[in-house]
Amino acid sequence: MTRPRFIFRMAPLFAAAGLWGQEDPKPAPAAPPVEANPATVETDGPVQLLERGRAAFAANDFAGAETALEKFILDYGAAEEAKEAARLHRPLVAISKVGLKKFDEALKWIDESLLDPKIEKPLSDELRFWRGICLMTTGELVGAQRAFGEYWSDETHNAFKRYEALLLFATLYLQQDFPAEAADFLESQLPQVREASPEAASRAVVLELHCRLVAGQHDHALAVIRREHANLGSMTQVISFQSLALQLGATFLDEKRYHDAITCLQRIWPRQRLIDYQNQKIAEIGERIAMLEARSNTQGTVFQLRAILGRVERELENFAKTENFDSALRLRLAMAYQGLGRYRESALILEDMLASMPPDPLVESATLAQIQCWMETKHWTRAVAAAERYEEVFGDEGKSLATVLFLKAEALRENFDHGAAQLAYGELVERFPKDPFAGKAMFMQGFLYLQQDDNEGALYQFDQVQRQYPDSDLVEDADYWSGMAYSFSALYEEARSHLEGYLKRHKSAKYRKEATFRIAVCTFSLADYPGAIEKLEAFNDAYPGDPLTDEANLLLGDAYFSEGKNDEGFAAYERVRPESGRFFEDAWFKKGNALKLLEDLPAMREHFAKFVADHPASGRLPEAVYWIGWTHIQEDEFGRARDIYWKTIEDLGDDPDRHTMTDLLAGLPKVYQSGGAAGREELVTKLRLLKARAGVQGKTTLALRAGWALSLVAAGDAARIELLDITKWVNPRIHEPTISVAVAEAQWLSENRLLAKQLFTEIRRWHPRAVERDRIYRGLGEIAAAGGETEEALAFYERFERETAASVHLGEVRMKMADLLTTAGRGDEARATLEKTLETAGVTAATKAEVLLRLGQSHVADQEHEKAIVYFERVYVAYGKFGEMNAKAYWGRGQSLEQLNLRREALETYEEMIAREELADFAEVADAKRRIEILRREFPPAPASAPVINGEGGE
Repeated sequence: MTRPRFIFRMAPLFAAAGLWGQEDPKPAPAAPPVEANPATVETDGPVQLLERGRAAFAANDFAGAETALEKFILDYGAAEEAKEAARLHRPLVAISKVGLKKFDEALKWIDESLLDPKIEKPLSDELRFWRGICLMTTGELVGAQRAFGEYWSDETHNAFKRYEALLLFATLYLQQDFPAEAADFLESQLPQVREASPEAASRAVVLELHCRLVAGQHDHALAVIRREHANLGSMTQVISFQSLALQLGATFLDEKRYHDAITCLQRIWPRQRLIDYQNQKIAEIGERIAMLEARSNTQGTVFQLRAILGRVERELENFAKTENFDSALRLRLAMAYQGLGRYRESALILEDMLASMPPDPLVESATLAQIQCWMETKHWTRAVAAAERYEEVFGDEGKSLATVLFLKAEALRENFDHGAAQLAYGELVERFPKDPFAGKAMFMQGFLYLQQDDNEGALYQFDQVQRQYPDSDLVEDADYWSGMAYSFSALYEEARSHLEGYLKRHKSAKYRKEATFRIAVCTFSLADYPGAIEKLEAFNDAYPGDPLTDEANLLLGDAYFSEGKNDEGFAAYERVRPESGRFFEDAWFKKGNALKLLEDLPAMREHFAKFVADHPASGRLPEAVYWIGWTHIQEDEFGRARDIYWKTIEDLGDDPDRHTMTDLLAGLPKVYQSGGAAGREELVTKLRLLKARAGVQGKTTLALRAGWALSLVAAGDAARIELLDITKWVNPRIHEPTISVAVAEAQWLSENRLLAKQLFTEIRRWHPRAVERDRIYRGLGEIAAAGGETEEALAFYERFERETAASVHLGEVRMKMADLLTTAGRGDEARATLEKTLETAGVTAATKAEVLLRLGQSHVADQEHEKAIVYFERVYVAYGKFGEMNAKAYWGRGQSLEQLNLRREALETYEEMIAREELADFAEVADAKRRIEILRREFPPAPASAPVINGEGGE
């Protein structure tokens, strides 16, 4: 029988590709049936079987080839004349069974074929490769690995299949649970593979990285990523490699190995670049296949390339479905930076990511992370912007909206945008009343009121926390801070009572120490000095060494001195520790004041000189210098006082932290008083030169202070002009409220309402506890009233009344309140306000006289003349020295008496009025004279009594 030559030409078509089990070769259409020889009647004879088998094999009809050729060999192969044909066709049966995935059967036929000493090299090469595949698929892993190892080690084998054998050899290590050995083997063989076949090497790299990850060899895997990053441009399966890199980066992130995570993640390409690159590789493989198909004897290579192409296409198809790849990558990279505490880099990565990516769950998580990062870096404005972007993009569907609203409110609060922060907290409570953040948001609203000195608003919010969220962890906090709100409002009796109740309501109170201390402070503020001493000493005994004991000792010193126990007072001040900062300085200055009261000038001067020497960085150093100069002034040493004052001003006057520089500047007129008018002119000249020089040198704080000092010695409108001129240098955040408030008042008096309001508001924002807050509230109230905002004005005046009750301006403010209430038709409230003013200690006689006059006038407006005449009379009886108000009071009383038809009494009131010579120049006197002339017609003066004539007719 003649050996069919085509057998050897067709055999390579069925060679395995790199991923041998991915897709079965597609059988070609069945070959047309071989026509029977009309002279032959046999259809299943050896010739027919061979012809049919060869035709089927040529057409890739493995089933037909297997049936015919196997039957030929089994039925006729033993015959001597058929042995050669059986030998030649046995490998085709083996290959057909491989094509049909009958690997166990194929193995037997392959082994028999390989026993043939005459088998040609190309066919032997093919069968040895497939023998490994058969062993592998039938579970003979050790045998399969040996087969592939032998194939790889024999350099005479087909080069393309050798690299596949290499990969399969390593894969079998992996299947036998030896991933480290697989990776080590691949790494050892890579140099020679990379030189001969970069494409195969790239797939070996991917497999090595996979094995390193499976083996848990994360450091080795990182080394692979570093080593191969430069070779990405020649890698066939770049998507697989980059996906594994992402997996390793995520692992490092979980292990908190943030630097290594960044190393991995920074080397990963964006999704679209990966897709574009992989499409380019697919096109290159396709072009190579087309080129090889045009050549002869390349079918085996083509088949393997098609298998590789199929694998890469499937990888690309699967990868294209992962829409969140970029967001996952950037989110992990941002989390790595966040883990390192590099929040700014993290936030910037997220910001860039969010600007270019459509919304998805990962983007939502990233937005939340970005907000948190900006919060960590204290970029409050950016945190707010990120939160608002989250609201805009995700709206009510955002799973973290409640958290975002809370963070937004926190950022606004930290940025001192209190109004917007309160709205954000309120929005959270309104939209998510059941959310865990809701109770905290309501509490923070109350705390925000405290920060704005709106203690009444804080009390309301804290009460709502306890009512609406009784199970919240912040109920106790709300209870405690309610007591503090009373204390901040100077309602010391209410504060003490509330905090005592707090300690009873919470047996394990977490603010026990603070509440105990505040109760003692309230007792001191109520001027119960014996009680305060007892409580403060008990606090010191209960909490020795606590930071609060410094303030306690400061108050103890005041209390002992108030009780005349000077030695105990000095001892208490001495116990205030230097590390307490402000309290230590307060104690030092209080000791100095005590020495002043004791008139021990040398000791006082030495005391403050020691402070200057020991605490040169203190903000109160200028105040100490002032008192040193004061002692010199008392001894008529004006020159020495001037010298130390000016030296300190020149050296430290531009430092905003030297906040008591105003004490020194305000003391300058005293050191020039001995020079009279010339001394005053000298001072003005020096201050003008100082202001001009500082302005040119850019020392704006010094220039500001010099201008303010000029306003103190200027006359008339010149003082206001000086304050207007230094407005350009005022920064309420860093400058003393003493100066800023004066400038704001000057702007208000000059009718620059908006600027004045802005300054008052900023001063209040940065210095809520400033001594000048009474002037701030008064100024804001007057501005609101001038703008027709009655309720806002009343709110400011009420806060003035509540929180600065000791102010000398209280009477003036209450009268303004009364005017507003009267205008608003709330006469009873207006009168009640005025009545309170009469009972307030510290209100001037002039103010009380005006209050009485206004009360009388208010009753006149309501036609209540009986009540009005009482107030009018009280004015000129109790406050006779105030001419204008006396004249108005007399006139008002006379008018009301006339309304009551008590015309004679009215005439008497007018006559009493004109009898007072000091009232002669007031218009009301002229009016009274006209009324007297009219009333005397009705009530003429009684005639003088006639003399008694004794005589006739007389007695």
